[in-house]
Amino acid sequence: MDRKWYPLPIVVMGILLSFVAAMMFGTNTYTFQQVLDVIFNLDMTDQAHQILYEIRMPRVLGALLAGFMISISGLVLQSVTHNDLSEPSILGINAGANLAIIVGALLLPTLPFIGVMGVGFAGGMLVGLVILSMTRYRSPMHLILAGAGISLLLYAVTDFLVITFGLGQYVAFFTAGGAAGQSMSNIILVFPIALVLVTVLLFLSKELDVLLFGDEMAVSLGQNQALYRRVTLVLAIMLASMAVAMVGNVVFLGLLVPHIVKMLFGNMHRFTIVYTGMMGAMIFALSDMFARVFNETPVNAIIAVIGLPFFIYIIKKRGRKYA
Repeated sequence: MDRKWYPLPIVVMGILLSFVAAMMFGTNTYTFQQVLDVIFNLDMTDQAHQILYEIRMPRVLGALLAGFMISISGLVLQSVTHNDLSEPSILGINAGANLAIIVGALLLPTLPFIGVMGVGFAGGMLVGLVILSMTRYRSPMHLILAGAGISLLLYAVTDFLVITFGLGQYVAFFTAGGAAGQSMSNIILVFPIALVLVTVLLFLSKELDVLLFGDEMAVSLGQNQALYRRVTLVLAIMLASMAVAMVGNVVFLGLLVPHIVKMLFGNMHRFTIVYTGMMGAMIFALSDMFARVFNETPVNAIIAVIGLPFFIYIIKKRGRKYA
């Protein structure tokens, strides 16, 4: 057994502890015993049990699942684009998914959640492919600038639609980010899809490792790099778009977590995919918990407190590379 798997039980324990903490703390605080009773001895005649089971548990599980998807999406995008600054929000994928969801809500107000995921994926995929095609032979900084510029344009269009059609309350959720309003039916729908996508990525982990060596090395090793790049890119955008449909536009998480994992465990994707997903789930669940504790502060504000200094650190450390 590879030594890099030795910390796995610790990370699993961290997820379990973050789940329990997120169940306990928030606008209302519950005891550890109450949380255990909800899991092992549920009594729906108890008001605290009702709140924990019907409201808080779906929110916490939704946060874990969304953090898992966003972080892995960021890791794959960094590998495929050869750019340490890539992540769904920076590349405009979140903005495209956000706009598509708003348009879908306008055209079909009764659109079910699976439809929301579908239009979000279509919007994220379209914008992601446009940005990557525009910056294919340019430096990583061109990719960041193109993503930022198109994201601003798409958010401006989104704001116009929101103001024109009075969707302020609807879109506030996507702008602030957060796992509020989740339901077990949404989680039951998304979880198996996310599991299949991540399993495919794990099967392709060796191909992702080869992509890290650059295009010339990939060709010399006989890899059909265009095929694997397209497949992994589609999988990453699907994960990001599903996360947007669940928790809105979450920034920095897909940038922050992969870098932490790569510093701790190296770059081999059979390790980094697993650890990135698990640590992303833990960090997002705890961030959503602190958002509740501080009177429903936007979860993006909580993540930005950690993510922005880390973003500046990456720019400072690798500034010569992007110059």
